[in-house]
Amino acid sequence: MSTPTLSATAELMLDEAMGAILASTDNHDIKEKLAEVFSRYDIKPAALPNGHPDLREKIQLFLAGKRLEGLSELTLKGYALDLRIFSEHVHKATADITTADLRVYLGEFANLKTSSLSGKLSVLKSFFGWLTSEELIPRDPTRKIKPPKKEKRLPKALSIEEIEMIG
Repeated sequence: MSTPTLSATAELMLDEAMGAILASTDNHDIKEKLAEVFSRYDIKPAALPNGHPDLREKIQLFLAGKRLEGLSELTLKGYALDLRIFSEHVHKATADITTADLRVYLGEFANLKTSSLSGKLSVLKSFFGWLTSEELIPRDPTRKIKPPKKEKRLPKALSIEEIEMIG
């Protein structure tokens, strides 16, 4: 097994952690010393290339459930694509995803038309609503997110030829 390449900070943290472990034989003491070492570092999980395994699993469950409900393959492919993109952006277990996470994710698509953004939100609402109703997560983080206002289109004016045809 090869040793992963670590940053200088990670190497320092690892050296401190090993020192704490080697200096103690009591498990409780080791845990306290490791907690002390880790508290001096800003630690966050590494981004997983295909999203969090829990989120990927829940997406598969959702798609299987929707397939059983009789959704078309085209709709399922669209859901799968939107949810795969979502899982690649949000690297958390499904139950840990917050409304703020969703707002940040949707905010990354500010260049999209309102209808496209509404579509992405609709898929997320369907996904999290289904997970909540199936009791796979305790709360629906999309519940507080309102869809963007629809673009208002001005009515198209009639051309002179069209006006003459009416008259």
